[in-house]
Amino acid sequence: MEELPKIIKGFTHTEYLTVFNAIIFGYVGAEYFQGWGSLIRNRKNIKIFWPHILWTIFSFTLFIQNWWGIWPRIRLIDESIFYFFYSLIPICLFHFISVVLFPDFKNDNEKVDMEEHFYDNTRILFGLFALYFVFTITSSFVYPDIGNVLVQNLIRTLGVILAGSAAYFSTNRTLHAIFLIIGYAALIWFFTVLP
Repeated sequence: MEELPKIIKGFTHTEYLTVFNAIIFGYVGAEYFQGWGSLIRNRKNIKIFWPHILWTIFSFTLFIQNWWGIWPRIRLIDESIFYFFYSLIPICLFHFISVVLFPDFKNDNEKVDMEEHFYDNTRILFGLFALYFVFTITSSFVYPDIGNVLVQNLIRTLGVILAGSAAYFSTNRTLHAIFLIIGYAALIWFFTVLP
């Protein structure tokens, strides 16, 4: 059986696979910008809920951090199709998160209460966040990770606990305000331990 070439006319297999990942990342990033754009375009028909806006920013920042963090792992995506498919999971999770975060405006006159939208979707939203954080912990064992992996996994575990709690206490507004503050603090802490 003939082995696949690693380079075709100067274009490596890793670069070839990375292009697909980048296209998907770009698509998901566009979902966030489209969601924010829809909120701005429909602002006269929307009752803004600032915690929702802050969660969209948190989610997008986490999405960008994911893109930043895959750099040392990207060399493995051509090792096997398993690694390649595995690399697509967080991107898909962020797509689902963006779909849940932003309402689908069907017509220009539709009135939307973003607080109602947020609390109607908290179980799904924070369930997806919890799933993402579990995935990141698993990834630290699947890929050879860099930096202080123990501290990174402690912060990720905190993320699983917070997201799971937010999903369980889906309508408790006071707790959700506390979760938002702790979530941002944990995200900043995570940034400080990245290599």
